[in-house]
Amino acid sequence: MRLTSLQRQFLWPADVPLVELRSWIREQLAVEGEVLRWALTGVGSSADGARTLHVEAVISA
Repeated sequence: MRLTSLQRQFLWPADVPLVELRSWIREQLAVEGEVLRWALTGVGSSADGARTLHVEAVISA
């Protein structure tokens, strides 16, 4: 088993409500491999209102 540590930044789509955010983040990370652990480490916004998520994860590839 090979473990990989990731740091990713995602744009939070306006059509994804807060109650669905956890599953949406897991879907985004699953593209990289099996998600073992993840954490939302930051949320930001730009002047145009776009929301950015900072996520750290450990995956098994």
